[in-house]
Amino acid sequence: MRRKKVSWSNCDVFAIPLDNGKYSIGHILDQGLINTIRIALFDEVIESLDDINVDILCDIQNLISLIEVTKEQVDYGVWKIIGKKNSQIPQDRYANEKFRKNNLAGSKVYDAALAEDFMNAYYALIPWDDWFNPDYLDNFLVDKNKKPNNLIYIK
Repeated sequence: MRRKKVSWSNCDVFAIPLDNGKYSIGHILDQGLINTIRIALFDEVIESLDDINVDILCDIQNLISLIEVTKEQVDYGVWKIIGKKNSQIPQDRYANEKFRKNNLAGSKVYDAALAEDFMNAYYALIPWDDWFNPDYLDNFLVDKNKKPNNLIYIK
C-alpha cells in the first residue's frame, strides 16, 4: 500500500511516537536542503493526540535539540502535525546555519529515524550508548547539561 503525502509547512508542531505509546514534541523551523527539514526537539511529552493545546508546547526552556533531518517522517505522517506555532528560536541557532555562507559545506543531516532513537533514548526507553561511539547521541543535544540523569546504558 502506498502512503499518501501529508501537507506541512514551517512553524508546524509535530508529535513523534515513542516506544511507550506517548509522543514527544518537535517543531519544524524550516526546510533545509531539498529533502530535509531543520527541527527543534523539546523535553515535552503528551499522552495522546486528542485535545492538544500547542500554545503551551515548544517552550524554549524545554529545548533539547536543534538538528536537520530527512523529511520523510513528516511527509508521510509518521510524525503527526498537531498544530502551528511561531518559533522562539533565533535563526542563527538553527542547525547548519553557520554553514550557509559556504554553500552548506560541512553541514550535518541525520536520518529522521535517528531523531526518533534520540527521543526514545532521552526518555530512557532505549539505551543511550548503543552506538559505535557510545556518546553519539550527545551530539544531538543543544547543551550537554540537557542530558538526563536517568538514561539507560549498556556499555
